[in-house]
Amino acid sequence: MASFFRAFTKKIFVLVTVLVSALFLIACSAWWLEPGQRWWVGILGVGFAFLFFAALALLVFWITVRSRWFMLPLLVLLLGWRPLNAFFALHPFAHRQAEKMEGSIRVMQWNVARFDEMNHLPGSPRSKRKQLLDYIRQQNPDIICMQEFLETRTGKLLQPNIRYFRDTLGFKYYAYAMDHRQRDSLYEHGIAIFSKFPIVNTVRYKFGGPKTFKADESYAYADVVIKGQTIRVMTTHLQSLLLGKKELESVEEMKAKKEVDLDQSKGIFKKFRQAYVFRQQQADKIRASLDTSRYPVIFCADFNDVPNSYVYHHILGDRQDAWTSKGFGIGRTFSYISPTLRIDYIFADPRFTVGQVHTPHPALSDHYPVIADLFLPGEK
Repeated sequence: MASFFRAFTKKIFVLVTVLVSALFLIACSAWWLEPGQRWWVGILGVGFAFLFFAALALLVFWITVRSRWFMLPLLVLLLGWRPLNAFFALHPFAHRQAEKMEGSIRVMQWNVARFDEMNHLPGSPRSKRKQLLDYIRQQNPDIICMQEFLETRTGKLLQPNIRYFRDTLGFKYYAYAMDHRQRDSLYEHGIAIFSKFPIVNTVRYKFGGPKTFKADESYAYADVVIKGQTIRVMTTHLQSLLLGKKELESVEEMKAKKEVDLDQSKGIFKKFRQAYVFRQQQADKIRASLDTSRYPVIFCADFNDVPNSYVYHHILGDRQDAWTSKGFGIGRTFSYISPTLRIDYIFADPRFTVGQVHTPHPALSDHYPVIADLFLPGEK
């Protein structure tokens, strides 16, 4: 009886190993496959982290019981090395300090979620706007790129943020692109680049997608002169899933294995599919703009997509990801849905040197900032 139980248990583990290995390889293929045609692969790629940990656990299990089946999870982990390297940075002893490295340019990427002004009454004690602005001051960036940057043209209810960055925080130069405006012009929001160094040129493009899906947002760049060198700083906000409160609650219910409304779950998958199609189109435009730049580029963005995705791989090209260059671990940048989501990035031309990188977790926005100290080409 005991031998039958062992044989049956082994078959179960073999079946699980084969299934996890197959799913892990499909998730890895999201790195290369265009999600507009194979959106379901992109969705599976969102679960890449969990499949990786499952494959790793199975590898350890089979080694522990001294079975040759350890070779299957080992093989798939080796085959998935490139997406794995993008998912998990391996620099445990890299330089890390709160202060900016001497001689470096500190770059900050942050989706500031409209400075929390839409969640609480503007100016109320519950609003996190002041804390957000104070936090930015404490980090002392030279250049900051923001998405969902809130601005007002009336000043009746909200405080103008551009003026605060310019006059109080010391960012004398900026580029701002408005993507969404309230009908009464009470407020608007979009993407912004602020710099303490002179900006000599700015260009803004629109993605051109359907406005009903907020797929016509902007990508913009600013040419910045630093120590006699001109560099290009580009930023954007790629297509969001546009999940509402009820849909986010449904995701949490799925995670808790509770009963979920079928129509609601269908709606969530439909939004995933739409987002993948739009992001692929947007990634093509971003890549073309990066490749034709006459200056070394620092690209900061909220991708709304994970590191093992086609969008990440396609835009990265031969550029360096600041996090994988000097970080350690997953580098989570999004506070909801999963603790494994890194969807905000700083990419830099290979001519830059990454001194250090941080992804601190202040509880101020739904996104966490990415902060990198970079050295200009030829300086280190």
